[in-house]
Amino acid sequence: MRSEVLDKLVETHNELWGSGTDVSSQTSRSYNLTKVWQRKLTSLDSKRFIAEYIANNEAGNQSHKIDLVDTVDRVAYELKVSANNPHFEFYKDVFKVIYANTPNKVIDKLVFCCPSNAERKLGALALFVTTLSMQLNLEIEIFYIEDKNIDK
Repeated sequence: MRSEVLDKLVETHNELWGSGTDVSSQTSRSYNLTKVWQRKLTSLDSKRFIAEYIANNEAGNQSHKIDLVDTVDRVAYELKVSANNPHFEFYKDVFKVIYANTPNKVIDKLVFCCPSNAERKLGALALFVTTLSMQLNLEIEIFYIEDKNIDK
């Protein structure tokens, strides 16, 4: 069963994302899509859902932000809107959760969300997730967003 967070993500993605080659316009769409998705959830419960969660604020470094954290279920959601270089983003996002869990574990699961057409670009990394999860004592899931324009 898919969570409400992922349902809202797919809904928002289908409303706002479109294919294109103009980098500036795609960057703007990506930013807007992330903000709309975050607002949909924080407006439901702003204590439970925290957008731009600061990973390890105790360290005084606010540059490592997680897209969305469900503080009740202790799940971090990271969104890679485009299919470009998802493997780089994945590693960065795993690091942010490790950093957030230092010195005290606050996140039990990471859900890395990316378009379904990024699956082949992730390649062997997707297969490595189970091993990585066990090594880090962190459940990791890759959620592929099906694009209504491509996947049907």
